[in-house]
Amino acid sequence: MPDPSDSLPSESLADGLETQKPSRLLWWLHPKVALPLLLLGLLLVAPFLYRGYRIASIPDIGDPFDVEAFGTVDIAPADNAMTQYAIAAKLIVNRTHPNEDLDKALDGGWEQTSEPVRKWLDDNQTALAEWRKGTERSQAVLFQPKDLRIDTRIESIPEIRELTQLARLQVERCLHEEDHVAAWEWLRAAIRANRHVPQHGFLIQRMFGASTHSDAAQGIARWAAHPDVTAELLQKALSDYHAAEQLTTANSVTLKYEYCIFRNLLLHENELQEFLVKEGIGSLWFRPRGRFVSGEPAYSLRIVQHIYRNLLSEIDKPPRDRAPLAAGIRHLYDLPSGAIPSLPARELEWRARSGDFVNYFAPDYTTTNIAMQREAARRAAVSLLLACQLHHRLHGDWPAKVEDLVPDILAEPPADPLGKAGELMRIRREGHPLLKRDSDRLVIYSIGPNGVDDGGMISSKGGHDGADEGDYLAPPATRANSSSSESKPSEQP
Repeated sequence: MPDPSDSLPSESLADGLETQKPSRLLWWLHPKVALPLLLLGLLLVAPFLYRGYRIASIPDIGDPFDVEAFGTVDIAPADNAMTQYAIAAKLIVNRTHPNEDLDKALDGGWEQTSEPVRKWLDDNQTALAEWRKGTERSQAVLFQPKDLRIDTRIESIPEIRELTQLARLQVERCLHEEDHVAAWEWLRAAIRANRHVPQHGFLIQRMFGASTHSDAAQGIARWAAHPDVTAELLQKALSDYHAAEQLTTANSVTLKYEYCIFRNLLLHENELQEFLVKEGIGSLWFRPRGRFVSGEPAYSLRIVQHIYRNLLSEIDKPPRDRAPLAAGIRHLYDLPSGAIPSLPARELEWRARSGDFVNYFAPDYTTTNIAMQREAARRAAVSLLLACQLHHRLHGDWPAKVEDLVPDILAEPPADPLGKAGELMRIRREGHPLLKRDSDRLVIYSIGPNGVDDGGMISSKGGHDGADEGDYLAPPATRANSSSSESKPSEQP
C-alpha cells in the first residue's frame, strides 16, 4: 500500500511556498518597481487632484442674488415700450447728410438747419409718431435676463438714439414756430425714452441711456433759456422731469444683468465652446481638456460670484456711504470682515488674476462706476437747471444759493449725489447783472466722481474723470442759440 505520507507536501516544499509569498511582495515594494508605479499613479490622479484643489480653494457662496426670480421680467408686449420702439426703428428713413449738418442744427437752432436735414426730419414723421407712443409706457424690457448671452445683439437701441436726435430737431422746429408747449412735449418724450433704454438692461444699454440723456439735456438747456418759455411751462417741465426720473432703475439692475450674461455663458458648455472658437481663443487652457484640469469654468464662476457679491453690496448706495475702495485694478470694496459671505477684496484681486475666464469676461467696474456716477450728477443737474430758470422767471434773477429754491420751487435743497452727507448741488454766477445780460450766466454743478470741488470746471463730452459735472445756464432775457450743456466756459459769450 502506498504510504499516506507520500500525498502530503514535503517540509522543504512547504518552506519554499512560505518564502515565495514575501519575496513577491518585496519585489513590488522594491524602489525600482514601486517608484515608477507611484509616479504613474500620481500622473493619472494629478489632474483630478489639481482640479479639486483649485475649485475647493474658492468657497462656494452660490449666486450673489436670486437669479431664478430675477431671470424673467413679467410684462405684456402691449405694455412694453421696447415693443413700440422696435416698430419705430423699422420705419426710420436713413439720413444721407453729413454729421456736421446735424450737429450744426442741434447747436444753432432751426435757422442753421440745412435742407437735407429738414427733409430727413420730414421723412421720419411716421417713425417719430410710433416712437412717441412708446415713450408713454411705464416699462421697457428688451431682453429677459435668463435669455441673455455674451453675443446677444442689441437691436433697436442705436435707432432709439437716432429717434432722440430727430425729436430734438422737432423741438427746434417747434421753437422756430413759437410752439413752446409742443417743444417741451418732444423733450419730455426724449427723456422718458432714455430712461426706458437701461430700465431692464445690461451695461451697453446703460451707456446708451446715459448718452441719449446727455443729448436730451442739451435740448432742455436750449429750450429753458428761450425768453418765451413761461414760468407755468417751466413748472410743468420740472414736474414732468421728476416723473420721468422715477423710471430710472437702480444701479444694481445693470450689474445683475451683466452677471447673468457671464453666468449663462459659463453654464452652457456648447455655447462656451462655440464662443471660444468664434473669438479665436484656442490656447491650451481654453480647450476642453485644459479647462477640465484647471477647474474651468467652475473656478472662474465662483470668483465672479464673490466679485459681484462685493459690488452689489455697495453699488446702490450714494458714493459717500459706500465702503472704501481697496487697492487693485478691479477697485472692489474693502468691506469689514464678515459683512457679507465673500472673500476679502484683496484676496479676490489676486484670485481674479488666476481665473482664465475672469480676465476675459469680467466687467471693468472702475469705468462702469464712474459712468454711473456721472449719469447721476447729470440727471440732478437737469432738475436744478429747470429750477433755476423757473426762479429767474419768478424773481427776475438767478438764485444766490440753491436753498433759495425752497420751498416755492423745490420741496428741499437739491443734494449732490456725489457729495458728502449734507452737501448740496453747487451754483456759481459768472458775469454781473449790470453788464450785458448774455454775460450773466449761471454755472450749476456736482463735484464729480473725484469728490473734489473744481470750481465748476465742467467736463466736455468724454471729458476727464476729475472734472465737475453740470451745465452753464444762459439767462432767459436773450435767446442763447449757441448755448450747450457741454460747452466749455471759454466758448460761451
